[in-house]
Amino acid sequence: MSDYALRPATEDDFAPLTMLWAEGWDAGHAKIAPKELIRLRTADSFHLRLRNFGDDLLVIGERGDPLGFVALKPDQIDQFYVRQDQAGSGLAAKLMVLVEAELAARGTKEAKLECLADNDRACAFYRKMGWQPRGMEEITVDTSKGPFVLPAMIFGKTLG
Repeated sequence: MSDYALRPATEDDFAPLTMLWAEGWDAGHAKIAPKELIRLRTADSFHLRLRNFGDDLLVIGERGDPLGFVALKPDQIDQFYVRQDQAGSGLAAKLMVLVEAELAARGTKEAKLECLADNDRACAFYRKMGWQPRGMEEITVDTSKGPFVLPAMIFGKTLG
């Protein structure tokens, strides 16, 4: 695939997206997230959360073979993942450029994202892409057992 574009997720995408997210989350968080949260991050929980994003779930890659995805909230990147076999390929940077353009097209001037501060690889990537640390905050993430609070680094970027 030489031309990359964001597209809505299709029914064919949900099974591979679930695997993509579970593998990516484990790779980035298994050594740094609280054990309670790790136990709650099951394939079923990722699948349900993907479906709950609705129209704010955007995918890159062919139908049924997603290479990455993003979930958006107003003015925020809520989730950002690429398939593990794409690490180092430049796909994440291409996806970020597309996502920033999508947020700008939606009228976002100041975008933000949250990242566990100990997720060194993700924090380095965001900095490389021009996102600036804005400080630490307690954030609430959804789980099958209800809200889970943990500290995160907040990144921001002016778009447009």
